[in-house]
Amino acid sequence: MNWQALTHAGMQATEDMSFMSAKHMSHYIKEQWQLAAQSIRHSSPDKVMEAYYGRMEQMCHCTEKQLTSVHINAIVHGTAKVWGAAERSHSDRGGEQQTDQKLRSFIVRMLRRLQPLLPAVRAREAANLLWSSAKLGLNPDALVPGMTDSLAREFIVDMDAANAQELANVLVACAKLQLSPCQGGLFQAIWNQLATAGLSTFGPQDVANTLHSLAILPDIAHSVEAPSSELAMSMVGRMVALCCMPGQQPSPQNISNVLLACAELSVPVKQADTDSLASFLSRSNRQPGARQAYTNIAWSLAVIGHLHQAQFTLMLDQMLALSLNPTDKSTPSLVPTIQLTQLYQALDWLQSLTAPAQQQSAWSSLQGKLYRLGPRPAPTKPPSFGIPKLCAALRQLQLSFKAMIVVQSYWVPPLLQPRDSKARPVILRLFSPDYINNNPGRLTGQAVLSTHLMAKQGRLVDIPHKMTNGNTTVKQLADYLEPMLTAAAGGSLDAYRLGC
Repeated sequence: MNWQALTHAGMQATEDMSFMSAKHMSHYIKEQWQLAAQSIRHSSPDKVMEAYYGRMEQMCHCTEKQLTSVHINAIVHGTAKVWGAAERSHSDRGGEQQTDQKLRSFIVRMLRRLQPLLPAVRAREAANLLWSSAKLGLNPDALVPGMTDSLAREFIVDMDAANAQELANVLVACAKLQLSPCQGGLFQAIWNQLATAGLSTFGPQDVANTLHSLAILPDIAHSVEAPSSELAMSMVGRMVALCCMPGQQPSPQNISNVLLACAELSVPVKQADTDSLASFLSRSNRQPGARQAYTNIAWSLAVIGHLHQAQFTLMLDQMLALSLNPTDKSTPSLVPTIQLTQLYQALDWLQSLTAPAQQQSAWSSLQGKLYRLGPRPAPTKPPSFGIPKLCAALRQLQLSFKAMIVVQSYWVPPLLQPRDSKARPVILRLFSPDYINNNPGRLTGQAVLSTHLMAKQGRLVDIPHKMTNGNTTVKQLADYLEPMLTAAAGGSLDAYRLGC
């Protein structure tokens, strides 16, 4: 059905709208957004969206007395579905700005209609409205001031009626839009609900969405207590239990999202739980598109500190099978650079545990499998800001060093080289702490892994970026560095002096 036919059908359906019952209105809304989403495949997305907006506006106008928060929720939800279909088939990117403005104007009008109906909004509708807004990329507060907090308050009041999916959807929406409703009060209420009600009704997608959201929620540390590690560990335990429940077993993507969140949150997960998830994954049928999931899982297990050589070998075998070029079974298809970087970091972590010479054949096999997926990517070179001053300070201290070298896939501004073979190199890192958004005292998984890998290659010394800014002289920086480097070198810098 093209958009002209769809518009004509919509006009016919709206002739007797004033006599619609509330139930018929709900059916009509669903029918219209489904027709719009289907017609986008054959017509101009912009024209279909305009026709859809017009039909919904006409219905709201004709049924003002029957209109409830349930209908507004259904309209916004349907708009998110139609907009998603339009984005997927929109080939002319130049027309998006106009469509964006029309979308915003339409949602503003719907939310304003919702305002007097807010006391009747239940948890399900509040969760759905927040989730739909996130799918549309629209912050309700930016459209109608105070709307986000209003929806959050209605959700909190009726939270006992919320199911696992609705709790997860609220967190997903807040994470995507970086919202902190009610000054973080919504989060505190959800943490309390999860702690008291338990996770027995959570399915694999609910667990994955909730944990993933915890890792990227906005900074709430100043207003509420951050979620405990025990809560995250309970969610991992729930995912392990789901692996044994036919019909509720997680997908590789679910497991990937859970372990990736644990890695980013630095959650002290039980080794038995991560082994169970990895074992379940190894027994699952390979799924197209699961290559990213296997990559994330391998990297996450390395960050957590639970990756086994046998697990990594199995994952590489799975990825090779998924990546084989259909026309040439001996050559894997191209693996994206970001995935290769993660995989080589996982390999580096494994090699940091045991001297490769002890298991030379096993390491050669691992490296060979990984190289078949692609060569090690060159690390991204960081900006040189602060490095010239740091090198000048080291020269003033008469220390031997190499500037801008690669250590375990990471660029190191300078590395102090000892003349004595018994002394370890000293690695200097210009460091801005990479903390989790909602827990400033805890490093992200990426920061944990880079610290571990670099520290294995030498004594790691972190230099705050602020010490190399324009307000610090070279002499002041040298005076700051000398005691730190002396301590890292074991009490004396003689082994690193030039000409000593």
